[in-house]
Amino acid sequence: MDVKAVFISILYFSRLSIQSLGLIVKLIYKKRRAKSIFRKTLILHGISQEAAQELVKSYPDPMNEILNLVSIRKNR
Repeated sequence: MDVKAVFISILYFSRLSIQSLGLIVKLIYKKRRAKSIFRKTLILHGISQEAAQELVKSYPDPMNEILNLVSIRKNR
């Protein structure tokens, strides 16, 4: 490979890295917002704040599930 091809590959890799970090941050923000909306909805429907908080703790975390799947695959 010549220098130009290596440089272009580095640029594309950098771009993908930055985009993936942006997606992770967006995922975290949306998850927090969804948990907050879920908790507020439960409270509006008459569930106590303590019970609503316990239910919110059980809200699924897709990032942990993805990381668990990757780690299970690595252990094989």
